[in-house]
Amino acid sequence: MVKKSMQRTAIIGFIAKGFVYVIVGVLSLLAALNLGGESSGTSQALLFVKKQMFGQFLLIALGIGLLCYSYWMFVRSIKNPENMGGDSMDVMMRIGVFITGLVYTFLALLAFYHLFGPSGEASQGQYLDFLGPVTVSILFILIGIILAAQAVILVIGVFKGGVLDQFNLEGRSGSHLIRLGGKFGFYSRAFIVFIIAYFFLRAGIYSGNHEIKGIADAFSFLDQSLTGRILMALTAIGFISYGLFFILLSRYRSFEED
Repeated sequence: MVKKSMQRTAIIGFIAKGFVYVIVGVLSLLAALNLGGESSGTSQALLFVKKQMFGQFLLIALGIGLLCYSYWMFVRSIKNPENMGGDSMDVMMRIGVFITGLVYTFLALLAFYHLFGPSGEASQGQYLDFLGPVTVSILFILIGIILAAQAVILVIGVFKGGVLDQFNLEGRSGSHLIRLGGKFGFYSRAFIVFIIAYFFLRAGIYSGNHEIKGIADAFSFLDQSLTGRILMALTAIGFISYGLFFILLSRYRSFEED
């Protein structure tokens, strides 16, 4: 049984996560349509928030919200309050949930960094200066494999319905359309994760290209041809759907045991 206080913490996290994905999707969609946006990742989204009216207040709220989400991921992974099970697939899922918690902890810290740090982006290469080339190559290949596996698990989860079953949608008006929108958003996220996994694997194999790649780089990769732009626009719309799905349906999240 999940405590009410923990449920409220998780819901705050869902809203913060959804808000970030909506901003990433909107900025990238504008870029795909040549309407003044730019290929955007989570860091760019946080910088965009900072530049708005009451941006610093919003960044504080967003950072706290992302910490709430990462906390819920750690609780799901370690304490397993929703009884995810104990077979090999469930163990892999719990490991993936724990890694997700680490990722969103980093994003929360990034929000606070942008709050007190400079408006520009730091050079990513400086984070790797203390590692040797062989270590970096192995690390990048491992990250690429983990990301690819995460994308596959996400696709399987959406296809089988398990990912969307965490929301109480049965019997609600328009539930079929809501599920379709949610599936589209989850598939779009998996698609981008596949591209990021490719970047890390390529960087690990070709050791001279140790650049940290993210969502913005994935969208830029799509932005190299007309077909890529169409995929970029569809994926950006998918990200908006994914973000809205978490924001609007956070009230319907089920915290019951499987």
